[in-house]
Amino acid sequence: MKKNKLKLLYLITQGHWGGAQKYVFDLATALTDEYDITVAVGEPNNLPDLQKKLLTNQKIKLVQLNFLQRSISPIKDFLALLEINNLYRKIKPDIVHLNSTKAGILGSFACQMSNVKCQMLVYTVHGWVFNEPMNKFKKYIYKIMEGISSRRKDKIIVLSDNEKETGINLLNIKKDKFVIIPVGIESNITTLNRVNAINKINNTFKKNILKQDDYIIGTIANFYPTKNLSSLIEAINIVKNKLNNFHSIIIGEGEERVHLEFLIKKYNLENNIHLTGFIDNAQNLLKAFNVFVLPSKKEGIPYTIIEARINNIPIIATNVGSIYKIIDNMKTGILLEPENTQKLAEALIYAYENQKEMIAMANASKEQNLPEYLKNTMIIETANIYKNFTNKS
Repeated sequence: MKKNKLKLLYLITQGHWGGAQKYVFDLATALTDEYDITVAVGEPNNLPDLQKKLLTNQKIKLVQLNFLQRSISPIKDFLALLEINNLYRKIKPDIVHLNSTKAGILGSFACQMSNVKCQMLVYTVHGWVFNEPMNKFKKYIYKIMEGISSRRKDKIIVLSDNEKETGINLLNIKKDKFVIIPVGIESNITTLNRVNAINKINNTFKKNILKQDDYIIGTIANFYPTKNLSSLIEAINIVKNKLNNFHSIIIGEGEERVHLEFLIKKYNLENNIHLTGFIDNAQNLLKAFNVFVLPSKKEGIPYTIIEARINNIPIIATNVGSIYKIIDNMKTGILLEPENTQKLAEALIYAYENQKEMIAMANASKEQNLPEYLKNTMIIETANIYKNFTNKS
């Protein structure tokens, strides 16, 4: 064990499991031998998925922030600012790594307020928030706050080159602050075979909804507006009479559940579209799917697309964020313009009627050599940022 390890604080807005939470978990658990690590998580009333996972690692200290939340609330945001400032004073971190918009903005301002000098302030952009569906005023506020708070940040990690260009051109952030480090997954990922994956999904519902010869459209995503799952339901409604023995399995949870359930009932799709709720390690079930669909309005580089690619699952996705770097349209999958339900419906029909071609695209995708999307690469490159900066301090 190393003595006098540098103190590394990860700050994230919420614990409800998604790409940002997996990112923090992977980094924190990988670097415990190098750093004295604390993870602080907001949204105390949300699902504490990240917190539950971190509790199994005794080397990581966990702090629950009571006022940090995703939505804008002047009073709670001010209290969160004070709470984060007090946390800095208490643990005196050498490195602070901020994740997601609210944590990124308030964490930067709190560092300016605090008399505790952090050697380094890092921020990872998990997709610029102002690209999400929201009114123009909110977009304007977020752009201003991102720009102002960037002045205190030493390094800004983005997952793709277009996020970097947005930061430079739209927010006027200095070019040398940015580092591109995509998210990554295990190189030797293991998943259940189709038979066992389908059995596990059936066990989730406690009845045999799926049969082995069914055509299964699969999605893994939180039920947030940015994921645009309502568009998938509407597209399935358009094509339902052209598909035989089909089901859509949507794995996830979130604020849009009631709306999604309403749409499923409205279109009489209760026997075809099934919401499983949150399933831990949902990527293990990918081989149950004949096609994986991600109809998002906004993404960075989603883990699920990388995982589906590694598992040879045909992919239909919207061309948002840097998904285009993984999927080459009609060569390694199908890319669609976002928020176009009719085009999504047409893609579903194409995938159903051309299953051999979709499998060929999936095989071509898996054969691509993309080492930048490996978990070990992500961890090494991120750790190098910490080391290079602290060595200069």
